[in-house]
Amino acid sequence: MAAQLKEIVDRLNAEPFNLDLSLLVFDEKDPLELMEILKKVLTFLDPKHDVELREEKPDAMYQRISEFLHILGYQCSFDIEFQNGLMSGDKNTIHPILYWLLSNLEALRKRAYLAKFCMNLEVPEEFLREEQVASVYQNYKELQAQFKAHHSHVEQERHGRMNPADLQREVQQLDAEREQLAQKIQLLKAKTERDEGFAQLLQVTSMLRKEQEEEARLAEKLQEQKYQLEQTEQLYIERAARLREMREAQMQEGEGSAEAMFKVLSTEVIKSREALQRVRKEGEEKMEQLRDMDSALSEPPVRQVDIDNLENEIQAMQNEIHAHTEKINEQNQDSRLAVYKQQANLVAKKKEAVLKDKKTLEDERDSLSKDLSIKEREYEEMKGHKYMKRDDFKNYAAALRDKSAKFKRLKAELSEMRQELAELEKTEQSLKEKDPTPAGLVETEQMLERASVEKSQVDRAKGKTLDEISAIVQKINQQLKEKKNKLAPQIKALRSIRQNFQQVEVKYLEKKGHYDQAKTTVDADMSKVATDVRQLQDEVQEAEQAYNELNMQLTDAESKLQRAHWETRCLRREEGARYSEEFQTLSDHYAAEISKLDEHCKDLRSFHCFVIIIPW
Repeated sequence: MAAQLKEIVDRLNAEPFNLDLSLLVFDEKDPLELMEILKKVLTFLDPKHDVELREEKPDAMYQRISEFLHILGYQCSFDIEFQNGLMSGDKNTIHPILYWLLSNLEALRKRAYLAKFCMNLEVPEEFLREEQVASVYQNYKELQAQFKAHHSHVEQERHGRMNPADLQREVQQLDAEREQLAQKIQLLKAKTERDEGFAQLLQVTSMLRKEQEEEARLAEKLQEQKYQLEQTEQLYIERAARLREMREAQMQEGEGSAEAMFKVLSTEVIKSREALQRVRKEGEEKMEQLRDMDSALSEPPVRQVDIDNLENEIQAMQNEIHAHTEKINEQNQDSRLAVYKQQANLVAKKKEAVLKDKKTLEDERDSLSKDLSIKEREYEEMKGHKYMKRDDFKNYAAALRDKSAKFKRLKAELSEMRQELAELEKTEQSLKEKDPTPAGLVETEQMLERASVEKSQVDRAKGKTLDEISAIVQKINQQLKEKKNKLAPQIKALRSIRQNFQQVEVKYLEKKGHYDQAKTTVDADMSKVATDVRQLQDEVQEAEQAYNELNMQLTDAESKLQRAHWETRCLRREEGARYSEEFQTLSDHYAAEISKLDEHCKDLRSFHCFVIIIPW
């Protein structure tokens, strides 16, 4: 814990805070002062935290800080204990936050900047079904992707930016090469002046070069268009699958009653209103960020003097680095370090080889993923539905294995039964050859006659039961007809209600559109009026504060003036003008007090001399 406190104090004393603290002073800070220090650190990361803590509500303060810490990736439970500790400014809660923030200050500042633009805006799935919301969300995603690409390009440019001295050397080298090329061109012109067909040949070669450049540019454009086409096809396939799923779900759910549909529509309206409020809030935040960026861009440009000063500083730092490296090289002339340097070089080479292999594998993976997407689209075009997922394919393969095993088992049983049938047929033929009228044939015929008689009796019984069943079926059909006749007016009423519901829905949508338009205008007016009211309240508070200060100064000045007038009257010895019973004026009172203090000082000096003389 002491090491953490020391680290916090050291980083707070350094740039850019310069608080000039000690361990004792920092440890004795009260909760409000700790929250002020935390506010300074958070303001350095994001200027939106520059608020007055005394005027902010504790719940709003906790919401603001906890959301920001969550975005930055602070590992904490964010439970009730953490909330109470943060709201009360507890040391056990604030110190770990400060240590984590100050240990990763630059990285967290970059992350806080990127979080404003790269945090995904969660929009519910049901709102994306509307075309306007979907188009706005798609535009938002495209802008986010453009920001990521531009930011990565800027980072690469910053890291790949060359030293001004190197750039100057490169410019000088290019100038020398230009002069050499100019000399070569002059020599070639002098040599080719006598050739008659050289001008035509030069024109043809220049046209060829232009055509080659145009061909390369068209090839790049074709590649980009192919990539965009693949993305569009993938998006079309996803949207078609989603539409098909929605239609299937609608067919499965069936037709609901008008009341149920109205309830569903009302819930969707409530959700859309909440989503619209969230979108408006986030839109205002984005507009505020855009205004901040515009103000940053409108700052005065960098002058040449500043660039020269920075170049001088860079040159001085480079000279210092060069001197330090020479000093390190002089101190590292030990022969025992050569082995470790060789091992380090080998490890670096191995690392480069592994990185190259990784790059090739990633390229291969990307190409395989593209081939897979192409094959999936081809499969969908041929089969008419989406390919099976991995789990579905596993289940399908398991079912195929079970069916193949069952087929093999049944095939084996069939082959055994065929063998038995062939053996029985052989035995039957052999028996018929031995005795064409075998014993028991008469008995079998008698049994067949008895079975036929019993069968006729059973058929008569079946006829009776069939008559009974047909009577029951007729009765049921008659009841169904009666029920249908009873339900016919209700079905007609339901159809009329559905028609009325459609008309009401059309009117509802029209009214909803008018309401939304009116609400947006009213909200805009309300926000404008609220800002005007806040500005006027601030002006009134400032005026009241200035009035109170002036009033206090005036009363103080009046009291001093009255005392001065009274002192002048006392000095003039007017009637009834006296400072006190003992003194005539205030100056007399001060003179008496000064004389008393002088006598007291003399007594103390004499006593001090007496004390010093006694030990001798």
